[in-house]
Amino acid sequence: MKMHPAEIAKEIRSYPFFKSFSDELLLQAATMIRSISYSSGNKILKEGESNKNLYFLRSGRVDVSLMGQPIATLGHAGEVFGEMSVITGNPIFTSISALTDVECFYIQVDDFTHVHPKDNDRLQVLLYRIYCVVLTERLMRTNEKARLFEILNKELHEAQNALERTVGGRVLLVEPDKKQHLPIRMALGSSRLELEIVNNADEAIEALGKSTYDIVLCEENCMRVLEEIEQKKMGVVPVLLTNRDACGNLDVLQGNRFVNYLISRDPEDRSVTIRYVLTALSKLLNKDIFGLEKYLSWGVEVQKRDVTGSMQRDELREEIYSYFKKMGVRSTVLDRVNTVAEELLMNAVYDAPVDIKGNSLYNHMSRKEEIQLETHQQSHLRYASDGLLLAISVKDPFGSLTKEVLVDYLMSCYNGSPGSMNSGKGGAGRGLHQIIENADLTIFNVRKGVRTEVICLFNVDGQKKPTQPTFHYFFT
Repeated sequence: MKMHPAEIAKEIRSYPFFKSFSDELLLQAATMIRSISYSSGNKILKEGESNKNLYFLRSGRVDVSLMGQPIATLGHAGEVFGEMSVITGNPIFTSISALTDVECFYIQVDDFTHVHPKDNDRLQVLLYRIYCVVLTERLMRTNEKARLFEILNKELHEAQNALERTVGGRVLLVEPDKKQHLPIRMALGSSRLELEIVNNADEAIEALGKSTYDIVLCEENCMRVLEEIEQKKMGVVPVLLTNRDACGNLDVLQGNRFVNYLISRDPEDRSVTIRYVLTALSKLLNKDIFGLEKYLSWGVEVQKRDVTGSMQRDELREEIYSYFKKMGVRSTVLDRVNTVAEELLMNAVYDAPVDIKGNSLYNHMSRKEEIQLETHQQSHLRYASDGLLLAISVKDPFGSLTKEVLVDYLMSCYNGSPGSMNSGKGGAGRGLHQIIENADLTIFNVRKGVRTEVICLFNVDGQKKPTQPTFHYFFT
């Protein structure tokens, strides 16, 4: 049924393109607007053809491709396409196809000639000003994609170099409890690392004055050593080693926000200490902190999926659940994995994406509102199991999570005031807390401005989950 111009004007008023239009001009534009529908898979615009229509997406999603290769997805009401061929008069240089059933408004450029002469000049100036805004926004997105591409290339090069290097270096362990010396010695016994152990802060500071180390592993009661390293900028990687659960870690970190690397351990479980200390040292010495494979046995098959939007969450969670159920993982573990997967995916869609200035894009939105991520905003979901541990991770391309946000959010949750930091945000503020509470171990890997990866590990044997969950973090 044909829409009345007043109805069209009311709908397009919220579109970014028309926000500068006066009520009179908006209604005049509405009289020129027609509606059109496309079925999923249909071509809307074809590369190389001429075009005289300016399109506005009403609903659905469209794919933008160049020479058959997808370069962008549009899915927000009011998004514009076809504008370049209208402005230049040249053939279309990209193709637009309907990914779903699509509803569009469109204006034929020739219709602008029917605007009353008294408004025509004003309309033309306004249109070209709007075109400039649209093109500037597109250029900013292109620049952001180029930045991420450069970062990816650099990291691939670094990873290749890391594979060619043999891990080596000097490690200083500051540990008053001599019972904990043996697991660290065992962890490093088969490596090329040189280990020196001291029993207190005074001995550590003296050792740092005499020798050079690559990494200092420091027990929480000797925090003075890490403060000395931070203040004097010694060029050594300081790692806080705790015996704590999540709440205990937060108590230590609350007054020591400068700590960039944290490993918690179980004093009663030597094998776990060996595994996680060696993994952490390998990550730091190789300057390669990302990847859930580092916590699993060699050769494990990792499942990989892109996180493209909020509508995909149920499908991905069901896929993860089915995959691990076929492996024989118990339902008690699967239920916790399901909870963690939901929170990780919610964070990837609503919390992680930021603009080029670091401002959140979707954090203020209700978690019931559908979000379709652009290609360069999409996160990567990965999951695997080596028979002993089950791992699930989500890695985003933003690196916007900070130590302050992590510590403050968790403090608010564990102190009984969840959501107190959530003013103006669409979620309940419990996501990170739910992730840690349901996983056996959570690892936060963050390279500022580049990417954030959250890895959650679960014991496959299905034993009762420990009442004291814990986490590690690596901020570079």
